Amino acid sequence: CFLTFSTCLPGAMPYISSKYRDNLSKYKYSGTDKSLLSRYVLTPYWNRLVKLFPLWVASNRNKPHDSPNLITMSGLLCVMTNLATLLYYRPDLGTCPNWVYYSFAAGLFIYQSLDAIDGKQARRTGSSGPLGELFDHGCDALNTTIEFLLVTSSLHFGQSWLTVAALAFSLGAFYLSTWEEYHTGTLYLSYFSGPVEGIIILVAIHTISGIFGPEFWLLKFSDLFGFLDKVAPFVGNLRLNEGFAVFAAISLALNIVAGFHNVYVAASSQKRPVLPALLGFAPFVAACGIAYLWLQASPSIVHEHLLPFVLYIGASFGYQVGLIITAHLTKAPFPYFNLMLVPLAIGCINANLPNIFGVEPFFQGKKELPFLWSCFAFSILVYAHFAISVINELCDYFDIWCLSIKHKKAGDQTKKD
Repeated sequence: CFLTFSTCLPGAMPYISSKYRDNLSKYKYSGTDKSLLSRYVLTPYWNRLVKLFPLWVASNRNKPHDSPNLITMSGLLCVMTNLATLLYYRPDLGTCPNWVYYSFAAGLFIYQSLDAIDGKQARRTGSSGPLGELFDHGCDALNTTIEFLLVTSSLHFGQSWLTVAALAFSLGAFYLSTWEEYHTGTLYLSYFSGPVEGIIILVAIHTISGIFGPEFWLLKFSDLFGFLDKVAPFVGNLRLNEGFAVFAAISLALNIVAGFHNVYVAASSQKRPVLPALLGFAPFVAACGIAYLWLQASPSIVHEHLLPFVLYIGASFGYQVGLIITAHLTKAPFPYFNLMLVPLAIGCINANLPNIFGVEPFFQGKKELPFLWSCFAFSILVYAHFAISVINELCDYFDIWCLSIKHKKAGDQTKKD
């Protein structure tokens, strides 16, 4: 049954080592949210919204009811529907009918709402635990890439280097937060964070694109604020969508400084080696560097075949984040190596064969497209194997189901006897 995730893949290797498995029962969520918008506006709304969902605690094991993870998945299905709409109208990430952008705004707001209340519902039903955090972060990681593609259309980025840069900024912010949580044990949301203010801004962007069309974002700042030509010519000459990318870059830079500081303090206070902890950001930097070298040598991907590349990178990113979260839940060593880097390295080496060995690439131009889709297919298979395997391991350990509540409980998940 899909709701139980009870059947492991044949020959599946355990992603949770027996050496660290018992640490699952010691896990306790820790989070800090300093957002004023969240505290005074959104949290009261979320508290009312969660009460609309019945507790659904099963009194009969033969009649399972929905778990908070199903709330999370429902939100993800909303943005996946948005992605399907985008790919139906403009797989080249171009301009869609205006009504589509309204649907993007609605889908993202619904996702944020359901993502915010799944934890509240878990506490109401006594079903909170490591599986919920893994499921929540996994959906957030996938939504990051999905929403990026939607915003690419809304902001009229199209297939360009600006899109590539924005992708790095978006994924970098999420990776940074996950890496920081692994070392500090706490999820930090500052006064301005992606999951709160960032999403509200994206909802506004989608709505504005619905009203005026994505072409609105091609205006220069000076077109709206004429005084900028004299006061700050550089800003005035920026297009609105370019300004958004610059804002994302600055936000990431500030978060990197704060994240490195928090990780340094955490490692020092726990008397752990600081350098290995700080090097946890290196896999993401390495992936960005390899991707850049590939795209620089094969620019047709950027301007003609960016969709499969972004989908591949997104699935790879979800896999890497999943590995980090699993290690965080079990207090296992940080996963520096990512299997998904292998296709990325192959593509990079192939594209740079003329520069390295003076020979033609094995595949280039149109022949590179099948390889890109193969990379995406490979990443989906690996990520699916990981997700199903880890969910099975957690469900078996806690004697629970993934998308339904198996036992009537008064407290949180505890290890089965």
